[in-house]
Amino acid sequence: MRLNSNKPGAPFARIKPIAFALLWAALIAQAIWMTAHHFRLHEPWSSMSYPLTYAAPFLLLALTGGRIRGIASLLRLPLAVAFLDAVADRLGLLGPHGTPGVAWGDFAHFISYTARLNAFMPAATIPALAVLATIGETTFGIALIFGIYLPVAAIGSATLLFLFATAMTIAGFSQFSYGVYLMAAGALALSTVDASLLSMDSFLQSRRNNFEPDSHHRADRDTDTVHL
Repeated sequence: MRLNSNKPGAPFARIKPIAFALLWAALIAQAIWMTAHHFRLHEPWSSMSYPLTYAAPFLLLALTGGRIRGIASLLRLPLAVAFLDAVADRLGLLGPHGTPGVAWGDFAHFISYTARLNAFMPAATIPALAVLATIGETTFGIALIFGIYLPVAAIGSATLLFLFATAMTIAGFSQFSYGVYLMAAGALALSTVDASLLSMDSFLQSRRNNFEPDSHHRADRDTDTVHL
């Protein structure tokens, strides 16, 4: 049987078992961390609202195995919102530094955060890393919302989130507080399934499919004319 390369998710479908195994591992690790912090450190569940927000939908993705297109497509949104909300924060669109709920408030504070996160990198590279991260998050966020090159956007998001989580771990920050490895695993799993509902990918593919029969009919007519 021939593989249809136009099918959403097809380029990375072969890694689906690995991606979903990693997603389950990330979900279990995140659940253990949250349970320990709640029962042993007496932290309220409300203080872990951020990782809970991402654990619930990605648990649904894992339970359904990505077989339900609507559920997989909905999971583009939390990833996109996480990226674009972080970008809006560092650009000062959510308020100045010091405003409740604002992490940076301007790009200068984000560069300082990037320097702490990547202390193992040469200082001269930090501004460039901050800019590249912002470009990547903006690009992937928009691509995920509108469904543009979805498999590539999802696996790119997974790579960016994995690098971010690893930098946090090396720097001594807890990535579990934000569920970054969980989001990375979720994005990787998303790249292997059909999440193209209400997407530009799906719209453009349907337009191509609508045009293809016409071209076949024209070719058949031309062949008939030649034979005559």
